[in-house]
Amino acid sequence: IVYAFVALRFVHAFFFLMAFQPFRTITWLVSAGVMITQAVVALDCSVADPLAYAFVTGTALLHLKLVLVHVWTVRARCQHDDEAQPEDKTNRGFQLISKVVGAVLAHGPMSKPPELVERLAKNAAENEPFFMLVTLALIRAPAGTGRFGMSNEELANIVYAFVALRFVHAFFFLLAIQPFRTLTWLVSAGVMITKAVVALDLATAADPLAAACIITAAVLQLKLILIHVWTVRARC
Repeated sequence: IVYAFVALRFVHAFFFLMAFQPFRTITWLVSAGVMITQAVVALDCSVADPLAYAFVTGTALLHLKLVLVHVWTVRARCQHDDEAQPEDKTNRGFQLISKVVGAVLAHGPMSKPPELVERLAKNAAENEPFFMLVTLALIRAPAGTGRFGMSNEELANIVYAFVALRFVHAFFFLLAIQPFRTLTWLVSAGVMITKAVVALDLATAADPLAAACIITAAVLQLKLILIHVWTVRARC
């Protein structure tokens, strides 16, 4: 499944750069199906370590959420008649796919413009991988190596809280409900900072590469939060 996904992403990139439709859309649809398959397989797992289980489950759920956001972006494009690329307006094969997809997805209340919905996918791509990277790194740090004395069960609860907040934030974003959208992002940012600080509290680490991975992931996550704060400052 992994090799198939990687191959599809290369083929999709080629079709995208060469403006080949409808093959670009078809390869994306197939790769999205592979993503969903991988996530469903991951949800049907049994892992003894609660933190590792939280990582697998949380990553799979966030994976499915990202696919859902992409589907919502397609819905927005159908409703606003806003094609993503110039070739989408002229290729007959894509136009046929677009009509079928639009007939299925375009019903209901008008969504935000596509460029605003795409910001949600960008926000997910910026925030969620770093958090899960810190979680993955912490799995390599055995209990008793700092972490403010937190057990893997307690760290797993932080992961579940983050995943839940990301789903709630996406819901408020798509439905344009403020100030709850901002409040959920602020709380999730607080969870990210907490996880990073816990990861930096490493008293000992037998494997220097594992320690470097944990510390680097945590520092990069804090840097990302700082950039978001600076973006807010710029908007103000």
